[in-house]
Amino acid sequence: MKISFDNVELPSVEGMTSEQKFWFASAIAGMVGADGHAEKHELDYLKQALHFLDSKDDIDKIITLVKDLEHDVHPKLDKIAIDNKHGFLILKYLAQIMVADSDLSPKELRFFLQAGNLLGFSAEKSNKNPLFA
Repeated sequence: MKISFDNVELPSVEGMTSEQKFWFASAIAGMVGADGHAEKHELDYLKQALHFLDSKDDIDKIITLVKDLEHDVHPKLDKIAIDNKHGFLILKYLAQIMVADSDLSPKELRFFLQAGNLLGFSAEKSNKNPLFA
């Protein structure tokens, strides 16, 4: 059973820096390929991401990341400074990609948790993060 996300909108990237937008697009690429294969409807998420990037160079880097997914090479994401609102919206979007094929793999879940940690959401910080209050 496929879950339809036809009405899922890309979160607003207004107010994000170029670095944050690139991180978000890289995270989308990583989530699309986390389970070892990318279905057509998952690639649609990635196409949306290409539209919000600020430079052709960033677009080319994301396309290279996608090609590398075929060789089981996943994007390296680092911790990123971002406000909680944008971080939450990114995680929500990644969760939608994760369940888009109705088959949640352990690799997808690990990638999602890693992304959450890199965005500043973790169990260790739960007493400091307003989303976990």
